[in-house]
Amino acid sequence: MEAARRFWLLSEICKREKSDSEEGSMRLSRTFIAFILFCFGVRALQAQTPTTPSQPPDCGPFVQQFYNWYVAKQNALTKRNSRESALEVALRDKRSFFSPELVKDLKEDLAASKKSPEEIVGLDFDPFLNAQDIAERYVAGNVTPKGDHYWVEVFGVWNGQKNSNPDVVPELALENGHWIFTNFHYGKTDIPVNENLVSILEVLKKDRRKTAK
Repeated sequence: MEAARRFWLLSEICKREKSDSEEGSMRLSRTFIAFILFCFGVRALQAQTPTTPSQPPDCGPFVQQFYNWYVAKQNALTKRNSRESALEVALRDKRSFFSPELVKDLKEDLAASKKSPEEIVGLDFDPFLNAQDIAERYVAGNVTPKGDHYWVEVFGVWNGQKNSNPDVVPELALENGHWIFTNFHYGKTDIPVNENLVSILEVLKKDRRKTAK
């Protein structure tokens, strides 16, 4: 009897262990399947979520900072009756603010004008202000992306009143994490080449070459 009882107990223990083992395996299988489905779901959501391209920092403050400096520099030079212009100082002290091509062409234009002071062989206006007279201050306005470049409207302020139309529209590009001026736009005119600084400098350069021949 005792032997039979022990055999029965061993049988029950084995059954329970087998049952527990099967139940544990089923729980493990269900957990694993749920984990796999979760991973697939996350990846599917990631694939469906559109990625937003990173936007470059706003160039408006950079433009405003430059014009604040430029106006202050020009006013200081005028008070000292300096023969040096704010344009010359900018090309020397703020060289990194401009594209190398623009610096080269502006310096060449300045050199030609100084060489022939009695003739108009170069720019006869301030290319950063699109004027011969300087306003009280200048205010940067709307920024318009055009490809990988950005155009910023700049308004002159006279007697406390901001001009209704932009005086000049600098064109900028982001290079190596820094903004640089690549061109300055003046609006459409009857003469297309007068729309921007780069084209004006090119025409003046060609005229000087013709004259030199």
